[in-house]
Amino acid sequence: MLYRLEGIRKGFGSKEVLTDATWQHDPERVVGLVGRNGAGKSTVLSIVAGTLEPDGGRRLVASGTTFATLEQAVEPEGDEPLRAFVARAQEGLALLAAEMARLEEAIATHGAARDEAALSALLAEHDEVRERFERGGGWEADSRVERVLTGVGLPRASWDRPVGELSGGQKHRAQIARMLLSDASVLLLDEPTNHLDVAGIEFLEVWLNERRDQAGASALVVSHDRRFLDAVADRIVEVAHGRLFDYPGNYDAYRKLKDERDRVRAKAADQQKKLVERTEDFIRRNIAGQKTKQAQSRRKMLARLERIEAPSEDANEVVFRFDEARASGDRVLEARDVVPGYPETGPLLAPLSLLLRRGDRVAVWGPNGCGKTTLLKTLARVLPPLSGSVVPGVGVLVGYYDQEMADLPGSARVLDAVTDLDPTLTDGEARDFLALFDFRGDEVEQKVTSLSGGEKGRLSLSRIVFGGSNLLLLDEPTNHLDLDAREQLEEALSAFEGAIAFVSHDRWFVDRIANQVLEIRDGRAELELGNYSDLLRRRQEEAAAPAAERVAAEAPMGAAALARRAAKDAKAVQRDRAKAERRRDALEEEISRIEESIRNLDLSLASPEVYLDGGRTRAVKAQREELTKLLAARMGEWEETARRLSEEVSA
Repeated sequence: MLYRLEGIRKGFGSKEVLTDATWQHDPERVVGLVGRNGAGKSTVLSIVAGTLEPDGGRRLVASGTTFATLEQAVEPEGDEPLRAFVARAQEGLALLAAEMARLEEAIATHGAARDEAALSALLAEHDEVRERFERGGGWEADSRVERVLTGVGLPRASWDRPVGELSGGQKHRAQIARMLLSDASVLLLDEPTNHLDVAGIEFLEVWLNERRDQAGASALVVSHDRRFLDAVADRIVEVAHGRLFDYPGNYDAYRKLKDERDRVRAKAADQQKKLVERTEDFIRRNIAGQKTKQAQSRRKMLARLERIEAPSEDANEVVFRFDEARASGDRVLEARDVVPGYPETGPLLAPLSLLLRRGDRVAVWGPNGCGKTTLLKTLARVLPPLSGSVVPGVGVLVGYYDQEMADLPGSARVLDAVTDLDPTLTDGEARDFLALFDFRGDEVEQKVTSLSGGEKGRLSLSRIVFGGSNLLLLDEPTNHLDLDAREQLEEALSAFEGAIAFVSHDRWFVDRIANQVLEIRDGRAELELGNYSDLLRRRQEEAAAPAAERVAAEAPMGAAALARRAAKDAKAVQRDRAKAERRRDALEEEISRIEESIRNLDLSLASPEVYLDGGRTRAVKAQREELTKLLAARMGEWEETARRLSEEVSA
């Protein structure tokens, strides 16, 4: 155990956020913390970190467990160079290196003086310090700093710049880099992907997995990025109804298991409800009759019965559609030799020509700072192009979602944000409409300035929906939205029949929505068919092609012995790969059997014969725990085998 939360309660004012939160974080686990906005994820993170005191319950921390959080990270300010700021995360290694240097000087001095006793003691001390230095990866410390800086998107040209001169996004990435180099037992990460581009997110995935697999380190991660959670998490903890619910596996496994558990729980709750109703009917009919003792006995049984709560339908679920006020023509928007940019800084991209047709869903893709947002603003005609023209089609109504949400009337009420769009709208109609976006009751009277990021995002989307647009231009529409709201947005966009162009770093979202990708590379934008996965596959094929051509070109020049050796090596690789594929297939079959056994145990726990018998319940739960541990072990082996096979394909 690294730490444990027991019966944690925490409220803010009259709102109870956590009512009975119990959970234990075991070593070598990267855990994803999920839940609706406002459910208490950040509260849990702060209580785990020890920066927030609970109102009740206990936080137990094992001896030697240490935490690192972004909230506790030093704000990058002043004249310290970026590289030095990040490297200070490894200050312990620097101290050990200095101690080794001191001891080496002393060894040289005593060696010259032929002081054998002192020399022997110094050599022993030096060996101990060097062992600690090597165990901590001291010889690789500099290369590790460079790898992390590059990985999070801080180019070499910025490494010597004073941290105080960095932009806000660069400072955040510097904090992430410094935190990743920490030797803390547990990293506590709250939305770590927010300021990273896709290359940075993919680096973070690799780093967290290496940190766990090679150093046995752990992390607790709050994220709304489903693909990221699939890549790094081996457990998911859901914050819901004031409690913590633990699920083995990554995000995809969590969704499947949660759906199955909810189904089993709903069935068990229904069976129990019928049992209670029959028992209460028996008590009413017999409490004063000949079967009084039986009725009293059953009344006591009901009093002792632990009630099963049916999975609650979320009354706050956001349900909406992008209905067009009118359909556009086939040609929705045309960009003719458009050059996006600002007069002060000049062009960001080479001239771009693009035709958006009805039904097109174009993801604008590229690294941070390449001009995606500027291009979208130009297409929305919020920002004039430096040259060229943007021509909307006949009957086009543009709905533009600005990630800064500058369109919202800051001093107005939530209600006003909708009624301002149509003065004929009654308050009642506006309230009914806003309820679709989870604004209910007195919430519509709040000032827009007081809303959280997620609430502002929903309100901004509501204004676009209300406008009946047939062309949607969306800049990071999933930012600030929780996982449920993201999935609702995906459903709404999937049903939308107009044209969409959008910017997003959410690879899952891009895969679900896009049918074309406008990729920005090296100052040029190129349109590709398909979604993110299609684009990634093409890029991997392009990267592999030169190597294959080089091998083909060199083959005729090699000696016969070289050719025979190459053929032999290829056969060995094929044998190893076939062996790994057989092991992977066997693991998949075993995992399916274990999952089926766990489902059967869950069903038995829902049976009155079991849950009314304490002994049988404990036995089934113990068996389930053993199977869960076995499942986690087999899943880990399967992931490692699949990763190796994937790397061989990529290579």
